[in-house]
Amino acid sequence: MARTIKLEFNKRRLRGFSGNQLKMIACFLMLCDSIGFMLIENGVLYGLNQEYWSLALATEIGQRWYMMARFLRFFGRMAFPIFAFLIAEGFMNTSNVRKYIIRVLLCALISEVPFDLATRHVIYDPSYQNVCFTYAVALITVFMIKKARRLHVIFRLMIMGLGAALAWYIRSDYGALGVVLISLMYMLRDDRMLRLVTGALLSAIESLGYYCISAASFLLIRFYNGKRGSLPMKYFFYLFYPGHMLLFYALVYFANR
Repeated sequence: MARTIKLEFNKRRLRGFSGNQLKMIACFLMLCDSIGFMLIENGVLYGLNQEYWSLALATEIGQRWYMMARFLRFFGRMAFPIFAFLIAEGFMNTSNVRKYIIRVLLCALISEVPFDLATRHVIYDPSYQNVCFTYAVALITVFMIKKARRLHVIFRLMIMGLGAALAWYIRSDYGALGVVLISLMYMLRDDRMLRLVTGALLSAIESLGYYCISAASFLLIRFYNGKRGSLPMKYFFYLFYPGHMLLFYALVYFANR
């Protein structure tokens, strides 16, 4: 009787993460990164002004704040690979690809002002775009790759290259590498192990400055169970992404008045 209970317990433990659970984990990690960058570096240390930044880092308390920011951003780097994986999964499971692309593109447009306020403290900065533009470009790229599925793999890789070039040209967050990662998460969908290894390697390259920590996100993705999950979270990220940036900008703005 004791053995039966143990087996049932192990089955429950190994069910893995649903898509919604992975999304919540990624949002938490992104929040850590945002706190480190938007609140501490841009706020407490006033990193947008090189003179104030240097003065802050010259103090003992400033160094403590900086180390805290680095610690938060270290773990925050694991958010993007999870989102990239879920974008590819969303493309494969959506009932309407065009509506999915439009939703992500609208989120990118809506999030641009909050992104620029929180990261640059200006209403609009054309020099760098938010990550949802990368997601939108990647989805369009994957859509074209799917359309070219009967062509030789070289043509599909060329499409991926063009999508990466577009993301680089518009200077969106995670840019060309982000488009490549999402595209390969789709193209390697039939080879689970190769998909995980390729994703981990690309994520390690992306986070070289943070000791390749992004690759660790694939330890979580490894336990993805292929299910969306029961929580109604379809629009959660679309609200959370611009919302948390507006909140953090407001906190920094009113704290420095």
